[in-house]
Amino acid sequence: MRLSMRPFVFATCLAVGLASAPLTIADNHGEWLGYRTAGPDGALPDSFGLVETWKRELGAGYSSLAVADGLVVAMHTAGDDDVLAAFDAATGADKWQVRFDTKYAAHDGSDDGPLGSPAIADGDVYALGPKGQLIAVELESGKERWRVQLDESNSNVPFYGYTSSPLPLGDLVVILAGGEGRAVTAYDRKTGELRWSKGDDSVTYQSPILADVGGREHLVAVTDQWAYGLDPQSGDTLWSYEHSTGESSEGSAHPTVLDADHLLINLSEEALALRVTSTEGKLSVEEAWRSRIFANSLVLPVVHGGAVFGFTGRILTSAKISDGDFNWRSRGAQAFNLSLIDGHLAMVTRDGNLVVAVAGGSDFAEVARLQVFERGDYANPAFVGDHFFVRNQTHLAAVRVDKDVKAEVAEVVEDPHRYLGEFGAFVKTVEGLAEGERQARVDAHFAEVESTPIVEADGSTHVIYRGAAEDVSLGGNILGFGGDQVPLHRVAGTDLFYRSLPLDPKGSYDYGIGVDFGRPSRDPANAHFVDYGWRQLSELQMPGFRANEAIAEPAEGVARGELNAFRFHSKKLENARQIQIWTPPGFSAEARYPLLVVNHGNNALGAGAMGNVLDHTVGSRVAPVVVAFVPRNSGAEYNGDLAPAYASFLVEELIPHLEQHYQVGEDRAIMGPGSGAVIAVHTAMAFPGSFQKVVGQSFYLTDENRDAYWQMLEGSDAKPTVWLESGPNDYVIEGPGIHAHKSTEALVEKLTARGVDVTMNTVYGRAGWTGWRAQTDAILEALFPADS
Repeated sequence: MRLSMRPFVFATCLAVGLASAPLTIADNHGEWLGYRTAGPDGALPDSFGLVETWKRELGAGYSSLAVADGLVVAMHTAGDDDVLAAFDAATGADKWQVRFDTKYAAHDGSDDGPLGSPAIADGDVYALGPKGQLIAVELESGKERWRVQLDESNSNVPFYGYTSSPLPLGDLVVILAGGEGRAVTAYDRKTGELRWSKGDDSVTYQSPILADVGGREHLVAVTDQWAYGLDPQSGDTLWSYEHSTGESSEGSAHPTVLDADHLLINLSEEALALRVTSTEGKLSVEEAWRSRIFANSLVLPVVHGGAVFGFTGRILTSAKISDGDFNWRSRGAQAFNLSLIDGHLAMVTRDGNLVVAVAGGSDFAEVARLQVFERGDYANPAFVGDHFFVRNQTHLAAVRVDKDVKAEVAEVVEDPHRYLGEFGAFVKTVEGLAEGERQARVDAHFAEVESTPIVEADGSTHVIYRGAAEDVSLGGNILGFGGDQVPLHRVAGTDLFYRSLPLDPKGSYDYGIGVDFGRPSRDPANAHFVDYGWRQLSELQMPGFRANEAIAEPAEGVARGELNAFRFHSKKLENARQIQIWTPPGFSAEARYPLLVVNHGNNALGAGAMGNVLDHTVGSRVAPVVVAFVPRNSGAEYNGDLAPAYASFLVEELIPHLEQHYQVGEDRAIMGPGSGAVIAVHTAMAFPGSFQKVVGQSFYLTDENRDAYWQMLEGSDAKPTVWLESGPNDYVIEGPGIHAHKSTEALVEKLTARGVDVTMNTVYGRAGWTGWRAQTDAILEALFPADS
């Protein structure tokens, strides 16, 4: 579950820059002209440190930055609008902004705001807003020159809004619009008049590039299923290649120039290299190689010194451009973005560090780093003069390169649990042997081991992998919250990889094992697992953990409820979602049923296996009930600025619909985990009488919304019965100030003071579906006991 740290409103307060930091930006004419800029006007010194010059608040958006003539240009949300805006590169001060349209609201896991990036050419800025406004703006003044509206009549509308970043070419500006005969579309740069459109494929989130391959300059465009080489001015097709066939589609595939004859297309599960050749003036294209060097990542690769660099999931990778074989792979910096700067790789890591590393060598070689944000995001770092310009969903910053400042690099921290418990003592014994004797000792030991992971009486736990591998990693909430994968330790001279952790003997955890830099997935030695839909992870149930046997698939012949779905449009939220409804066996139109509304409903049915729990318990331990599983469209609906509208949608729109069509009565309950618990309590308290019972698991508030939430409670006279669950293994994420157990205890205190009947249940599972689903049978029985 992604935790939204988006601000409630856009603020324009500006952090004060370092007075001792001289700026050279105003004195040079360096440019970073857009999304796929290849490098800076300038060079990095041999050694340097990084110093923050200024940082200011910025609205949400995925836009990368463009920099020219002393201005930093970005796309972001500003209050209720999406805008194109310019800031002074030396101070971060506002210069101008141009409105695209009303804010493109977050939905289905996205964040608010624009996804595309601006491009600068000859004193003008070109940008495509998420609702389809293609605009040209004078860079110096922000004066709008022209505007074109994209819609169903001249493009296909992507699910997350328009994303293509414009490419200025001569007297044209080119975008990928999508649709029959208009996949690639060119407009006049001065007037916005349509000049030509080509191609018959849909487009999702791709952008075109200019490439010199096969002996001539190309406009290269990758659409959902095709790659096109076009004449840059006429749009005539020089070659085409179908990279995906049938039902397969690659909505985020982009081209990268490898060398004079090769292009790379990053697909979701692999990288495809195409060879473009010219014979007697006629161009042809063929597949050169495929490799899994880059997969499961939206980061676009960069090329330097005969190598191509990018990410496979969270693994930074260097590969040969000749055949796609690996040079090296590293977890040294895990990021959503990547830029090439004078022979260096620059990225803002997932934990908000600007990291600079050498683009080359036999392994990852970090040069400098600086903590700039609480977390990183998708915008590529820009570099002009002696400054990096970086952003995330909440801030924009300038960072100076200073050769007189000592470089900071990541601290190498030894694993304090490497030799934990009795198993750690065994490992020490093995490592004390000659390497040639170690494998036999390991084999003998594991011949006596009944199952893995190995759990000792005090909770010392050892995740084990045995087999031939270069690298084995561990992921999942077993490592805590907000953490990344960690490598398993290899016992040299053996096939044993392991990681030891001190865990709560009463808890439960999910984890996955990744082999040879693969994505962590189920441990084949462990039969317990949780299915998140997009992947399966193993579940580690500690000896004192209360397991819920009802999550298992019911036996054949057991009477089961019926699960149906309908699409529901909310006028309050101005969006739609699929609601799933569980009705009990023997459901009758003549009866009136209690209602349970479940937030994060799609996940509760999937990873939470709540349909199985209902099938096992309703009719025996639980009274017949109708359950509405409601998915979240965006984080702001649960703990952001859309929360009041979401609560109103549930009470004033959804419940009346369910009363009419599913015979639900006035006995109503609402529940949810994490942010779903936040909105469950909010709804019941903001609309007295709407829900008589509330359940919140791992309820948490952030520094951002805590005060407003408590004020909302203070203004309520509602008195539902509230059941809350939290414990010592619950969410703790320092950046946004999340501490679920403390938030839950504070909520108990505040509700009790208002005369609300509150039950607090201490649980020991880690926040996540392995822990939450363990309690759903008991929750259902408490809400709707069979004898009521």
